[in-house]
This record gives sequence, C-alpha cells and structure tokens, in this order.
Amino acid sequence: MGYFKTTVKAGATIEDTKSYTKRIGTKARGNKEKPTAEEMEKVNQMNAERTLRLKINANFGVDDPFITLTYRKEERPTPAGAKKNIKKLLDSLRKKYKTMGAELKYINVTEYQNKAIHHHIIINHVEGVDVSKWVRQLWKFGRPDFKYLDDTGQYKDLAAYLIKETSKTYKGNDDGGHKQRYSCSRNLIMPTPKTEIIKKAQRWAADPKPIKGYYIDKDTVYNGVDPFTGREYQKYTMVRLSGSGG
Repeated sequence: MGYFKTTVKAGATIEDTKSYTKRIGTKARGNKEKPTAEEMEKVNQMNAERTLRLKINANFGVDDPFITLTYRKEERPTPAGAKKNIKKLLDSLRKKYKTMGAELKYINVTEYQNKAIHHHIIINHVEGVDVSKWVRQLWKFGRPDFKYLDDTGQYKDLAAYLIKETSKTYKGNDDGGHKQRYSCSRNLIMPTPKTEIIKKAQRWAADPKPIKGYYIDKDTVYNGVDPFTGREYQKYTMVRLSGSGG
C-alpha cells in the first residue's frame, strides 16, 4: 500500500506533493460532477502560478533585477507595438551580456487590460556590471523602476502577483499582443518532477517535517481533497536555510 510522493527541486526550494492513485487509498467523498468553468479557471491559474514559480525559483536569485517598464502617456503603444519594443530591448540586452561573456535569462510579462500598458521583466544580474544602467540607456519610453530579488530563494509571491496581474489581459487577448501569460528565454531550466512510492507508511503526517538544511514554508502547507478526483492529497514547500549547501 502506501502513497505517492512527487518532488520538484527548484533552486533553494523543494516542493512535495503526496497523493493516492485510484488503486491506493479511498475517496474522501462520492463521485465528482463535471468541474464548473470557475473551478477550471481557478485550477488553471494555480497551475500557471506553479509553473512560473518553479521557473523563477530555479533560474533567478538574490540581486537579480525585477524591473517595471512604463511608457510616457503620449507614447503608449498598441499591444503589438509593445511586443516589438520589449523584443528590441531584450535583443539589445542579450548582445550586451554576450560582450561580458554572460548569457541573458529573462521572464517578461506585459499587462494592459484596464490599466496603462506596461511590462514586468526579471533578468539575471552580471557580477561586477551595473545591468540597470544598460536598461536605462536602452528603454527610451519612460523611467524603469528597479527592485531586486531577496536572498530567500522562494519567490512564490512574485509569481502569484505576475499571474494575477496578467489574468485579464491573457483572457481578453485578441489584439496582437502576447498570446500567453508571459514569455521567457529558451535557456531557462524547467525542473523535472520525480515520483516515488512510499511503502513504509499507510498515510502521511498532517504536519510535515523538513529534511536537514531546510525549513517548511508554513504558508504552503495544504491538506485537502482534490476537487476532480475526490482523493486526499498534501502539498508543501521546503526552503533551504541560509548558508546551507544544496
């Protein structure tokens, strides 16, 4: 018997999900009716957040810039024009990185439904180089706003913000803008889930314990029932302690 445990390692984080299959464990309730459009949208948003979170956690870290690029009111472009503008910026940055023997990594989000069009980009920093200076020189349409990723290695709030920020634009896209929630460079690592069967235990503890060198992000612990299968599952994220290897 036992249960399935799926683990995904992304940078300083390890995300665990414990669940049963049809053959293992019992349903917590009766057969589930066809999911509503609202339930499907919620699940799709959660999945989008998870994918983006894993990409950010696996590829970016402390001191990497999170930049908001705006336009002066009289220079606001169409969504198609904005797409060209951000491509030109990223192409130019890629060339500058190359001159330093570095490779540009980026995630770009463009938002424009019910607000002034703007971009959010996350890029990797280059040791000994002020990449923010490059961005200021290249972005001619407004004043870029710079924030920097902290040293936690857990960027779930940033991923959730970006997915929420673009949800209206994504759903209403038919005007030449981005056809996906965000775009990213092809050189990003996408962590691979690994699944094992835990045979030594009939079920998992409601309060999970971290492995050595990590702590449990309490905000991520969830014990519940899958709305589609009606079966119990648990998920949580472990974050590497500062100073620990891994």
